Amino acid sequence: MPSRRRESGERGAAAVIMGVGLTLVLVLIAAFAVDIGMQRTARRDMQALADVVALDLARNLDGRTKSALGATMDAAMAKSLARNRDTIGDLPDLDWDLGTMQDGAFVSGAAGDVPTAVEVTADTSVDFAFGGVTGVASGDAGRRAVAESVESACFRLGSFIASLDSSQGTLLNPLLGGLLSSSLNLSLVSYKGLAAANVSLLDLVEVGGLGVGTVDELLELDNVSVGALFIAAAKVLDSQGKLVEANLLRAIPIGASTPHISIGDILDAAPTDAAALDAQVNVLDLVTGAALVANEGHAINIPNLGITLPGLVSTTTTLTVIESPRTKCGRKGTTNETAQVRLKLTGTIPAKNLNVSILGLANVGVALDQTQVSVDIDLGKAVAQLMAVTCNASGPDSIKVDLASAVVGGINVTASLGAHLNVTVPLLGSGGLLNQILSLLGLGSLLNPPEIKLDTGLTLTASSSGVSTFDKIVTVPLPGGYTTPVGSGSGIILGPTTATTSGTTKMTVVYGLFGTQTKAVLNADPLYSTVLNPILSGVASSLNPLVTALQSALITPLSKLLGLQLGGADVFAVPTPVCNGVRLVG
Repeated sequence: MPSRRRESGERGAAAVIMGVGLTLVLVLIAAFAVDIGMQRTARRDMQALADVVALDLARNLDGRTKSALGATMDAAMAKSLARNRDTIGDLPDLDWDLGTMQDGAFVSGAAGDVPTAVEVTADTSVDFAFGGVTGVASGDAGRRAVAESVESACFRLGSFIASLDSSQGTLLNPLLGGLLSSSLNLSLVSYKGLAAANVSLLDLVEVGGLGVGTVDELLELDNVSVGALFIAAAKVLDSQGKLVEANLLRAIPIGASTPHISIGDILDAAPTDAAALDAQVNVLDLVTGAALVANEGHAINIPNLGITLPGLVSTTTTLTVIESPRTKCGRKGTTNETAQVRLKLTGTIPAKNLNVSILGLANVGVALDQTQVSVDIDLGKAVAQLMAVTCNASGPDSIKVDLASAVVGGINVTASLGAHLNVTVPLLGSGGLLNQILSLLGLGSLLNPPEIKLDTGLTLTASSSGVSTFDKIVTVPLPGGYTTPVGSGSGIILGPTTATTSGTTKMTVVYGLFGTQTKAVLNADPLYSTVLNPILSGVASSLNPLVTALQSALITPLSKLLGLQLGGADVFAVPTPVCNGVRLVG
């Protein structure tokens, strides 16, 4: 059958129909895209709203129970919503719940529990612009957020600001000079001026010129020269009007060989830690901390400690920094440690004569060889864990830490020398000593006075009393704890000097029998005790002035500077702990 001939007016009709259909499909797709975009925007708004409200509500977690906080949370949520109403969609529907974080998850608490976290849910509905086209008039959007209330504090173990006195000031110049590879000659007044000054981390960021924009960036800064850090702190002091202290910092000489440091080795804090944002660092602690950090793991020779030690000459001193001190910022559970250093001092006491009394025989001369003296000071290490920050209506009033020993140190003074005795025992007036010799010889009398010769090595020791371990909870009151430490132990006191023989002890007696000289080597214990004990006692007593001077001029000041005592450590709070810090955790 022949096909119908298409009229000319019908040409292109199919294309028009297809074009209209395609346009309708594209309009429908575009409508879906626009409405889905609106819903996604609403979800983002709900997440932002839930985050903000959760943080606002968490600031009200103040130790009350969940039931007692109900009205407070409702009011706080209403105010927070009023401040953040610029969201897409209907008026948001908010809800809250209180509980705790356990293993990273929010767990709702009972009415009588004390919550430390708040969960907020935010829901809304958004009208779709093309509901008439797509057949879907609106869409829901909901999100949740969890915020936790955290107590945060900065603290340190040991501080160079504690009881800064003349004995400590005397040590600071040679110690810091050795650590900074330079010669330092600051007065005690200058050190006290630095100890009275503080700089905040925020000021170091904003004024110090270290090229960072936030406190977190400052704490991550590495490869910083010690000089650049001192100049940055000086700029902050300039801004405070403390020009004298600022110029002191600028004038501290720093050797070219002094290694660069990382700021985080002086002050360690978790990112965004609230207490670190407001932390005030003592300037003297900043100086000494930087010097110790720069030399961690190194042994530094200190030519002259600048202290007087009676009788000791030709001294050499080596300071080894095992671990440097640092300020630590964080919440409950944060741990910090004392510095750990070892100081070894060696010297000599010139040869001299010593007079002793031996069993009724007075002023017996004993020749003492040159004495080699070694002083080893290892102050060990203590560790502290932040247990709590306690607060009142005015703010933080104390921090509580668990203080325990980590590495037990000790202090030992050791001296070694030779002692020599050559004495003639008179036949008259020598009392018991002559009788002991006769008894050992089995004789009733001698024609000639006997002679005693003694050669022996001696070792003298004085050490700190042993305190092996300690573990105690200490409370640091505020604001006093910023400058006055809590937690000190018994103090480091050297025990009395004791002397013992070392090596070979040789005693001989030369006596006359019927006009002849007979040489006898006696190994009798009674005569050893009679002759040796007065010598040991006399030599030990002669060393006591040196031990006393070491205690007062070196050991006590050094232990105070490092904040470590036997059986404890000095715990300082650093301004200012945070009672109601908050953070998003979910």
